[in-house]
Amino acid sequence: MRRKSRWYDAVPDATAVIDCEGEPHRVTWRRGKVVLEAHDLTSERTMLAFGGDLCPCMRVLEMWVEQFRMPPDLFTQMPTWLGENAFLVPTELAEQRRLAMVVSWDRLWRFESWLPNRQARLLDEAIKVQALPHLRAHLNAWKARTGARVISGCQVGLARGPETAVVEGTTDRVAMRATARLHPRWLVDVQPRAVAVVEDAFVVELTEATSVDDLLVSAVRWEPNGPGTWATVAAPARIRREPATGGDWHLTWEER
Repeated sequence: MRRKSRWYDAVPDATAVIDCEGEPHRVTWRRGKVVLEAHDLTSERTMLAFGGDLCPCMRVLEMWVEQFRMPPDLFTQMPTWLGENAFLVPTELAEQRRLAMVVSWDRLWRFESWLPNRQARLLDEAIKVQALPHLRAHLNAWKARTGARVISGCQVGLARGPETAVVEGTTDRVAMRATARLHPRWLVDVQPRAVAVVEDAFVVELTEATSVDDLLVSAVRWEPNGPGTWATVAAPARIRREPATGGDWHLTWEER
């Protein structure tokens, strides 16, 4: 039986070196967890039970756990307010930390039945920052094909709750415009795999990862929609790359 894909499958391992009581120790993020390469956790926790102090590596691990219990607004400010303790959030693990936090915010937002909250606001901001450049690249690729002269509108926002992720776009003889509403999972399923735009199609969401090199997605292209006009069309697609070379992704539409 094929294992169900996890959000961290496409995220590479990352390692930071921590000065732990005068010794360089490796702290590694791997498959969604932080691992202390130079410490035995059972021994460290036994020492704590007898009144010992947390070593720097253990403090990094504790901060990783505690960050998910903090007010979400503090996340982007952590390196600043930690001051001389900023080593507790190593920059080498920043991308992994960001993606893990997105997953946490999404779960909390779902738990609150997708009501507006701080997590929703932060997810909306993240979607706009991360997805907007890719949507612009998609529009620029199609502008010449459709005959549009300018891009008059390009917006990205958060899909609310069970709302379908979608890109709605139209052109006339002059201007092209599009609005995308994407689920938070786009930030962890699509962007880290570098498949936001494949062969000029904008990937709206991942539907299944049969392997790290073979993905089923929902993607958007443009089709004629009357004299001098075009509109976006969403359809299932498969994107693949050669696993031996890890080269470029290629897209095949899967309409039946």
